[in-house]
Amino acid sequence: MMAASHKGRPRVRPEPRFTDLLCNMLALLGVLGGAAMVLWYWPQLPATIPTHFNAAGEADGWGNKGMLWLLPGISVVMVAGMLLLQRVPWIANTPIAIDETNAQRQYALIVRLMSVLGLCVSAVFLLIVVETIVVALGGQGPMGVWMLPVLIVPTIGTLVWYFVAALRSGPKVAVSSVEDADQLSSDA
Repeated sequence: MMAASHKGRPRVRPEPRFTDLLCNMLALLGVLGGAAMVLWYWPQLPATIPTHFNAAGEADGWGNKGMLWLLPGISVVMVAGMLLLQRVPWIANTPIAIDETNAQRQYALIVRLMSVLGLCVSAVFLLIVVETIVVALGGQGPMGVWMLPVLIVPTIGTLVWYFVAALRSGPKVAVSSVEDADQLSSDA
């Protein structure tokens, strides 16, 4: 069951690790790279571009080239939200209750999750921008049939990692006496 509220949670901010900072920098570069690519190729793009790809990576939807700006726009909003959540991890909805005993560890996991997911989101949108531009200009997209797995597997893998890590480092029950230990074992 998800924790219902963040009210009353400790407000401690874990120090980001080097890998968190690296993921954040790469995510920002991906967002900027997507916008720069759209800007660079804009004059060469036809009026109609692919707006959707099927599971095989083939374009199966077409629209106005202005739609291409949605990709970097959405990635900016999503990555910015993930960067913000790293600054205030106590507002995140979590699979376990957070208190003073586990806040530092759980918040560090949330920071890690948001930094890796930010990178995944940035990479996904950058790859879709590349695929869209290449196909719009008459080329064969670089992703093809690998597009869907490459876009989904890292994100799902990151979420599974987080849930396993969060649940493994959940709150520990303190046993203050032999009677309490006997009661816990008989309840189980």
